[in-house]
Amino acid sequence: MIICTTLLLFSQSESAQSIEEQIAAAVTLGQQIEAGITAGEITGLNAVDAWSDVAYAWEDISILDDAPATVWVNWSEALLNSGDTDKAIRTAENGLETFTTDAPLFEQFGRLLLVESRSVASMGNKEKAAELTLAAVAAFTAANENAPETASPLLRLGEVAWTAFVNGGGADAEEKTAAIAWWIKAAEVDAAGVDSGAVYAWLQADSIAILDVLVDAQPEDVLLYWYRGMAYYYKGAEFWSNVHSDFNKVIELNPAFTNAFFFLADGAFQRGVMQSTAKDDDKAKKAYNFSGKYYALYLKDFGANHAQSVSQNDGLLAECQRMNFLASFTDYDHAILILEWATSNAPNYLDVWNNLAFLYRETGESEKSLAAYQQALSIQPDDPQIMNDLAVIYHYYLKTEDEIALELYRNAIVRAEEILSAENSAGDDLSLVKVALRDARNNLSKLSRGNRRNG
Repeated sequence: MIICTTLLLFSQSESAQSIEEQIAAAVTLGQQIEAGITAGEITGLNAVDAWSDVAYAWEDISILDDAPATVWVNWSEALLNSGDTDKAIRTAENGLETFTTDAPLFEQFGRLLLVESRSVASMGNKEKAAELTLAAVAAFTAANENAPETASPLLRLGEVAWTAFVNGGGADAEEKTAAIAWWIKAAEVDAAGVDSGAVYAWLQADSIAILDVLVDAQPEDVLLYWYRGMAYYYKGAEFWSNVHSDFNKVIELNPAFTNAFFFLADGAFQRGVMQSTAKDDDKAKKAYNFSGKYYALYLKDFGANHAQSVSQNDGLLAECQRMNFLASFTDYDHAILILEWATSNAPNYLDVWNNLAFLYRETGESEKSLAAYQQALSIQPDDPQIMNDLAVIYHYYLKTEDEIALELYRNAIVRAEEILSAENSAGDDLSLVKVALRDARNNLSKLSRGNRRNG
């Protein structure tokens, strides 16, 4: 269906009444081809032939009076898509003989030269590749000279320079600075013409200087803060304040961008690790507190995605352990959120059930606390501390099922005494068992006397 449509458009372009109509028909023909290829309806040699048809359409327009330079840009692009790079280069070059100052055509010529440069380099002809790259740089420079107010030629020059820097091993600081300078200049002359996502994709953590310029020019563009925040995030924990500033700005400008909470959460965690390593415990605790809160906010919307992400590297249990760690530093409400996520993704992880049960108890969610302690006991049925804690919920909070509570207290006492009297327990840290034994005895005595006053 797509092929028939494109042929119809081609025939219509032949009988168009004006050059503008013929150009519009050729553009539409190219769009139809792209759509057909993307949809898988045009494949293999049919795709090559289809792009050749587009090239013929542009070639027919090129012989008309007043045909603009854009015809040669599109003609050469269609030839490139058909696989004829040599003819594409010649076509752009021929166009420049007429349009000697057209910046887009110079830029297209440079692009085609780079395509050919990469092709000959892949075949081992480095000398020819270098020659073609220099010619491309000359074309981009000419484009910039003829359109100094546009960013595109400068971005191309930056891409060439950065590629050379990377291919050279990435150790030449001056070469790196020179490459980045092209992007900075592009941002300075035409901020709206610079794609922040493309800049970040090329430069990663080194994109900050360019993004600074773009932020100054477009302070309400949320994506600029997003990409700059990511760049700071990947630079390391010492840039936490920048990560915090940029991603909070993202949320301020667009509250729907709740995935920003991940970078705030993980950035704060890495900061905490750094401060802990430096033995600055107070700052580490503060960072872990931030991390727990931000993870709670992130997991609320992206919990399933996060579980899938970390499970790909067999790290789901480790991540649940990290959430359990962070829960001890943050407030109860946020801690509950991250522990609920952990229990749903590591249902046999005892510690997280214990901690979640305790937090439910402390926040007045007695029924939930009961269920969590029951789950913990199912994982570790001979733990005297869990037996006591579960009985406490019946005894003091729900004030029901006294017989079950009494039995749990008695079992906790018996089990604790067994552990403490065992020969192989000598030298072990039995402090928790001793606490469980003491508490179970006290609680058993109180419940036997009908005393439900906890404390």
